[in-house]
Amino acid sequence: MKPIDIQTNGNELYLDCNATTPVLPQIAKAVSHTMETVFGNPSSSHITGLKARYILDTTRQLARKIVGLERGRLIFTSGATEGIQTAVVSAISHAMKTRPSSKYLLYGATEHKAVPQALEHWNELLGLHAELKAIPVDREGRLDLDFIERHVSDAAMICTMAVNNETGVKQDIKALEEAIRANNASIPWMVDCVQALGKLPLTLDETTIDYAPFSGHKLYGPKGIGFMAVREQAPFTPLLIGGGQESGQRSGTENLPGIAALNALFELLITENEVLQSDKRLREYRRQLAESLQMAFPTLVFNHNFELSVPTTLNFSVRGVASRDIMDVFDACGIRVSGGSACSSKVVGSFVLRAMGLDDWQSQAAIRMSFGPATTQQDIDEACYRIRQAGDALKHSCLLIADTNNDNDAALDGVVQLKYDAHCCYLIIDKAAKELVVIDPHPALSARIENIVTCRDYKVKAVLSTGSDTDITEAAELLRGILLRESSNHDAIGWPQSNNRSCDAVPADSEVDVEGCVAIGERRLFRVNSEHPVFALSEPAGLKSQVKTDVVFPGDAPLHNYEKAVSGDALVCPKDDPEHRIVYSLCETFGQCDPSEDVNIPIGETDEFWYRDDLVVIDVRERQEHVVSDIPCTADVINVPVTEVIQFIHDHQTLKERDIICVCRSGNRSAVVANVLQRHGFKRTRHLMGGLALLSSPAAKAV
Repeated sequence: MKPIDIQTNGNELYLDCNATTPVLPQIAKAVSHTMETVFGNPSSSHITGLKARYILDTTRQLARKIVGLERGRLIFTSGATEGIQTAVVSAISHAMKTRPSSKYLLYGATEHKAVPQALEHWNELLGLHAELKAIPVDREGRLDLDFIERHVSDAAMICTMAVNNETGVKQDIKALEEAIRANNASIPWMVDCVQALGKLPLTLDETTIDYAPFSGHKLYGPKGIGFMAVREQAPFTPLLIGGGQESGQRSGTENLPGIAALNALFELLITENEVLQSDKRLREYRRQLAESLQMAFPTLVFNHNFELSVPTTLNFSVRGVASRDIMDVFDACGIRVSGGSACSSKVVGSFVLRAMGLDDWQSQAAIRMSFGPATTQQDIDEACYRIRQAGDALKHSCLLIADTNNDNDAALDGVVQLKYDAHCCYLIIDKAAKELVVIDPHPALSARIENIVTCRDYKVKAVLSTGSDTDITEAAELLRGILLRESSNHDAIGWPQSNNRSCDAVPADSEVDVEGCVAIGERRLFRVNSEHPVFALSEPAGLKSQVKTDVVFPGDAPLHNYEKAVSGDALVCPKDDPEHRIVYSLCETFGQCDPSEDVNIPIGETDEFWYRDDLVVIDVRERQEHVVSDIPCTADVINVPVTEVIQFIHDHQTLKERDIICVCRSGNRSAVVANVLQRHGFKRTRHLMGGLALLSSPAAKAV
């Protein structure tokens, strides 16, 4: 597998263009030239100001041509959010004067959050107090026209979008216009056109769209510049007053360098050039990416209809694989994409896909890959190659199942912690014996557990639950039916009845009775207490009749139920871990441990330790990230994913006196692991703030 040099910024493949785009060289040049030589205030009457005014006026003329607006207002703004606010303030102010009893403010259920939040804010502030009502969409993401027809006559404003930012789905503007105007000829109508610029032909004068906001940074311009088109008959209230710029429609000195950037962009859009690709070429790019994704991820599904979407957006989910895992391995391969929702497991998934009625797993696992009209065939070829890399890495790590999975050094062994939100699930694995026990599986982790078992052909000895949580109990019962090879009698928590009160070894340090054990290779998992089940894991038993138990899974049981069942240096594995502590010591459960020290290493202090061969560098990224990108240091690197930290602490007590540096992509996971190691006696552990992402950036190198 070809490694990616994460230190070379030129290796980045940016496929998150719906979020923002890089600034094209010719556009950056226009910005620089304006800042250096045409720096005048467009409102000044001297020659320097007149030169600035020329850029302002010519850009406005080009903008009108691009969006098909000969009449009406065309105002430069700071971006789409300001345009949305202006439209909402204008429409609600108008309603307060003409229709203060309006019942509704309508918006598409898949709109960018800036729209409903602006409606809610100004609705309350201006005192209209209308009901915000989301217009439903079908499974294709198209707005419900019947719903619009039933409600638009009682509405003060309706907000839709031309192209969805998550899925690329295009709305049928003509059909929308017919449904709206047949039932309310004068209602203010805003269409978010941010994702349409440069991707769809626009002729606003041929429509009755009242407000159309745009943003420069979505199409190779800088951030902080945008514009909005306002129909001639549309009600208009300035959002910013005080200075009279933009003919009194938007006060504040104009962002002339940003406007010059739009000028350069518009020239590209209206002239033949080799920079921006045709729609036909962009569709071919999408086809190539889609085929590579399907080959790399066999369980992949696309979450939108390509025929109803712009060609530059692919939204997909991979069954059984979390979006975070895919994003991380893409990042390690130098591909930048985004999740279909916020990057946090606490977010239940993409609200856009939920509104479309797609399955929960699709919403929760969604990935958005988006490119722009300036993407080249070379970019696509490299992206397809790296997508295959990412798929191979996930297969090696058992997150994907393939016809053949290589049994390599990434095979799991010992205690593995899987998390969903704050909930912890544990796999106890004996690699040599190919045996496994599951404790407290969460439904969202079930597919991943199945993949691991299938990939390594493990024999599952038991699927246990420690509490009364309905979701966990049901997930455990379901997994028992899928994973247990032999019919087995077990009690309510999954404890095999054949193991009840019988075992070939006993805990050496236990002062309480145990209720049998489950053999996992050479290890024994003891059950302590029947009312609140606690499980204690031993070291390899061999031929010994007494074994040390030094890992405990207490579930919801109180401390006194297990403190006398394990050794004093036992690792306590929590059922819930909202503060990302991962694992506790017994002294922490009693509140008697010494506080940890600061573990942060600022990015500017890295030169010294990268060249020290006496360090232990721990890469806490997942296996699939580690295998596709190197870490630039002299010292040996140990890959210890967060999922395997508990077993690392157990097995590497000899490293407590060594200098340890933890690293990951962003510095978040490495901070968690460094703090865990500090708490468990690895006192000379620190981590790299900002992670490898900042280490490879020009800004970091300048520190």
